[in-house]
Amino acid sequence: MKNTILWGALITLIGTQVQVHADVAQPASPSTQAPNTLASPQAQTPPVQSLPTVNSAQPVPPPVINCDYKIPPETKKIDQSLVITWSEKAVTQAFDFDPNKLDEQLQKLEACFTEQGWTGFNTALQKSGNLEAIKSQKLTVSSQVMGQAIVTEAKENQWKLNLPLQVVYQNDKEKVTQLLSIDVTIGRKITGDLGIIQMIAAPRNTEKSSNSNTPNTTPSSNSGTTPATTTPATTTSPTTNPASTTPGHPNLPTNSQ
Repeated sequence: MKNTILWGALITLIGTQVQVHADVAQPASPSTQAPNTLASPQAQTPPVQSLPTVNSAQPVPPPVINCDYKIPPETKKIDQSLVITWSEKAVTQAFDFDPNKLDEQLQKLEACFTEQGWTGFNTALQKSGNLEAIKSQKLTVSSQVMGQAIVTEAKENQWKLNLPLQVVYQNDKEKVTQLLSIDVTIGRKITGDLGIIQMIAAPRNTEKSSNSNTPNTTPSSNSGTTPATTTPATTTSPTTNPASTTPGHPNLPTNSQ
């Protein structure tokens, strides 16, 4: 009887230890249910207004119209207003010389002419003695169009115009202002660009004045005429001396010795 009680107590003790051991080995897992949380409202992003696209590219300036203006050879029709503007630039450049930059200016001036036109113009300038007079007398030549250029005739790739031009020849001793009527024929080069074929100048009126600090100088009879008379025709006929073809121009001022 006593042994039975002891064995019963031992079994009870062992069962209790096993239960305790199981409770220790398997701790209660926390509840997986998350506490109730309030759902935070999502931030509302205001709609983005699309700004108008700004073109960052700068506007392209219009091309400068001068003797370097390029026209593709495949261009068949040229606006008459372009021809007028180009002619005014080319003619004034043909009467714009600085004795200290004469050679450089002549090189640039060649672009204003067709090949045949430049040959005639340059030959006439050399023969007239005007280039030598500009250098020796230190003459500055400038010009500007004084009025409206008029197209007198137009046909395929060739235009004839008349321009009123004022030309001033000046050094430290004398100033000569010359009013000219310029008849110019414009054509197209092989490259498609414009070029002067022929330019003829006729005097309208001439004004002459001397600086107040120097006496009047007497124009020499052999100093040649102004470059306005040095525009021969660029045809197959030989170039003539402009001094004989356009009379009435004043002589260039002479150097006072």
